[in-house]
Amino acid sequence: MKMIMMTLLAVVLLSSCKKDTDSVMPGGHVPTETAGKWMYGSFAMSEFWSYDGTYQGNPFELAVMFDFKTDGTYEKYFVATTRDYSGCKTEAFTFEKGSVDFNEADGSFTTTPTEGHYRGFYSCFPKQNVNRKMDRSELKPQTYYYETTTASNGQPNLVVRFNKTDTNVSTFRPTSW
Repeated sequence: MKMIMMTLLAVVLLSSCKKDTDSVMPGGHVPTETAGKWMYGSFAMSEFWSYDGTYQGNPFELAVMFDFKTDGTYEKYFVATTRDYSGCKTEAFTFEKGSVDFNEADGSFTTTPTEGHYRGFYSCFPKQNVNRKMDRSELKPQTYYYETTTASNGQPNLVVRFNKTDTNVSTFRPTSW
């Protein structure tokens, strides 16, 4: 009886010890064709050059990346940068991770973040910079609607909508980093 009690106590103690990596919820279903890294992005074809001839950078950049893992977890990144002619630069970076579940019959996937981070840089207003973890209230599930297509170059695309009937889409392409 003493051995059984000690074994049960050990099981309880070991199961109550959690690492930070245990905060990610168990994952859902990720179809083989959607597993991996996907990026939607745009950048300006023009560049900013100041009147004195110095390079100022791209006036606008935007990218959203998903990394869908075969264990049903995901990471999402959002990056945006803007510059103006006065030399001011604004940068935003958002990161979240958690579980993802694809519903192939419905053509949807739902992300459920368990942690995330916001970072913002404002060169002309440095006292307003942001660098903080997401609050629990900001970690909300999001459902997207998708289809996989093949681009004219033969590469796969992941076409994503926020609502099932949206005509506006975001086309994600395979990427690596």
